[in-house]
Amino acid sequence: MRAISLKLLTVLAVLGGLVLPARTVRADADAPPRFEVASPGGGPLVFVAYGDTRFTQRVDVVNATARRALVEKIASEKPAAILIGGDLVYDGSDPGDYQTYRSETTAWSQEKIPVFPALGNHEFKGCADDASMCLENWWNAFGDLSLRPHRWYSVAIGSNLVALVLDSDAPLKPGSEQRVWFEEQIAGVSAAVKFILIVLHYPPVRDPLFPRMRDEKEIARYLSRHANSLRARVLVVGSHVHNYERYSRDGVNYVVSGGGGAKPVPAPRMFGELSHLRTGVNFHYLRLTVSDDRLTAVMVRYDAAKGADPFAWTEPDRFEIRARN
Repeated sequence: MRAISLKLLTVLAVLGGLVLPARTVRADADAPPRFEVASPGGGPLVFVAYGDTRFTQRVDVVNATARRALVEKIASEKPAAILIGGDLVYDGSDPGDYQTYRSETTAWSQEKIPVFPALGNHEFKGCADDASMCLENWWNAFGDLSLRPHRWYSVAIGSNLVALVLDSDAPLKPGSEQRVWFEEQIAGVSAAVKFILIVLHYPPVRDPLFPRMRDEKEIARYLSRHANSLRARVLVVGSHVHNYERYSRDGVNYVVSGGGGAKPVPAPRMFGELSHLRTGVNFHYLRLTVSDDRLTAVMVRYDAAKGADPFAWTEPDRFEIRARN
């Protein structure tokens, strides 16, 4: 029934002139969905990843000026997709926060940019005893993706990158439902895929002064054992820490991209942190560019103190991941 409804939605979209955000592919109607974002005609594919946007009307928990500036800047880049690593809203129990998200991202909607969210801890804020209401709000906000009842999924971006969007508030230990799915996705990646992007809220590798939250460390353990034997190169993007950090562990690149607008958190930049940024407040997003044999990542930083000054925008960190073959 679910697969039939998706086919019907596609037909109605074509007849009604509606542009769907991405093509949905399902081999099994009961499995988490897989989406496809097509490559543009000619040239590299550019998309965006970042987190901790905290869309809300509460003024004490977010820098709304920075949040809106980032949204507008991203829209101007016309990326092929936007991946948000959790804490999209401040209070997941409040439909008003999701309305703020919808109203402030109309520029994305107008450009028909598909948005793929991961669940973060604030998606569950206000639902300590029963997560169902918070999940309903999240699923309803992204009704065009038809995620319900799933909390994790995958996105093929272009022809040679696959993104696995995880729920780090759900179990990730070996044998758990999400872990079994994750390992199946890794094992089933086609030979054409050269890069695997893992997006989740709690970053598996970050400054050790910040406490661990759930099972996110399990992802780093798995990749330490298996990444070097994979055909594809792996990049992991987390958020939760409201700053920017970058690390390399056992052949895997790890980025903390939590500068979407939430109240900033200092980053000590010790223990092998690679960006060596000197700025304490780092509102930003990550611009990712995929070409045939390389994945280039650029941190696009916004200095809120400079307002609309063009010099408020800088690109203080970048790195490149080359395909194995």
